Amino acid sequence: MYFLNLPVEVLLNILRSLELADLRNVMLSCRALRDIVLSNNSIWRTVCRNRLIVHNSTGNSNTSTLSCYKQYRISNNWSSGIYNSKVVIHHHTNYIPWLNFHNSQMLMLTVGSELRCYPIDRKGIPLCKNAIWKFEVPKVKRNDVRTNDISRFIMSGNLIVCGNRDGSTSVFEVSEEMKQKPRLIYYIEDCHENGELEVSAVELITDSEKSCAITGSSYHSSLLFWHFNTKGADTKAERDPSEFYVKEMKFSNDVGIRCLSLHQDNNKVAVGLSGSNMPLLVDINSIQLLMTAGLTGNRRLLTRDIKWHDPNTIITVTHSGLLQLTDIRTHQVVFDMMDPFQSSLYCVKSDGDRAIVAGTSEYSRCVLFDTRYHACHVQMYFTQRKSSPVYSLDFDSTKLIAAADRSVAVLDFNINSYGKKRRDYSEKFEFVNR
Repeated sequence: MYFLNLPVEVLLNILRSLELADLRNVMLSCRALRDIVLSNNSIWRTVCRNRLIVHNSTGNSNTSTLSCYKQYRISNNWSSGIYNSKVVIHHHTNYIPWLNFHNSQMLMLTVGSELRCYPIDRKGIPLCKNAIWKFEVPKVKRNDVRTNDISRFIMSGNLIVCGNRDGSTSVFEVSEEMKQKPRLIYYIEDCHENGELEVSAVELITDSEKSCAITGSSYHSSLLFWHFNTKGADTKAERDPSEFYVKEMKFSNDVGIRCLSLHQDNNKVAVGLSGSNMPLLVDINSIQLLMTAGLTGNRRLLTRDIKWHDPNTIITVTHSGLLQLTDIRTHQVVFDMMDPFQSSLYCVKSDGDRAIVAGTSEYSRCVLFDTRYHACHVQMYFTQRKSSPVYSLDFDSTKLIAAADRSVAVLDFNINSYGKKRRDYSEKFEFVNR
């Protein structure tokens, strides 16, 4: 073939100018050309430029080794609803779980008052028959109907902080490879109003010698900063209040704090409130507001979850089903979308680029959004055959993990699409009043 005798640079320029359908025909016509097309990233960078490519979620430091072609193929499966689904955990009791797919290497999951850590197989799917470790956080018996379940947890560096619905907070130290059970180093028995209120939101600032746990309650308008020594921490002092230097920031309106998210520079924290769909922004060093939120009496506007999309943009999802991106430089909303069924949104994760995945309150459903596409959602995924909300989720470029009340499901998009059923729910829905 004279075409294959062309210089490589000329050949690549020709291939880069082709449409996707033409590239497919070229790949089918000749094995040598197929190998050239698949192995050359510059061709697929051109193809991917105007398409949604799903990367690892923010906070996932695992480096992707996928070629540009594989990234395109897998991301096309995300957009088209082509995946294998598997329920990896099932309980017989209802919980409100929280999870973290830590660097795509292990799954950390709360089950009531237990925190569990599961390994993954060679395909990256969590193996949930036997945990690497699991433990119960310390609990306090209160004179009310609250449970002792973990509400949320955060891992930063070699520390884990767990907020508990019984009003306490625990800080654990983990080994570098996370193969050993974490060690309890600090325990705050009474956080808000002497422990009478649950801890609904936590964040963690880590340092080589000093660290700070931040706690908030959905029933209280104060943000508490618990400063403690990381170096030389000893479980003997775990319950001693004198070990903590506490700062309090009280908001003027009597509003609850639903969720927190720490900036990557560890110098400010975004706060999601009850009664507002706009975030607050707090400077950690001065304990001053950098951005305020307009409060309303509408409880449907409460913020369910909050995350940093990039260093300048905050994502919030609300009880009313609204997803928003707010630019902290202009204090303006730069992107907003409603859930396709106008259901409440419970949790959200972003890849820091263009992809955002939100968990909804109905039918274990997750929704994929593209920040460049304002018309409607990209795709929906019914992760399980349950009517439960998705309380927590995480993803990387190939998998989505969603936790419902009684089970956890994994959706694997790194599959060959040939012969696979498309579960395509990308249509735009309209509500008609009759």
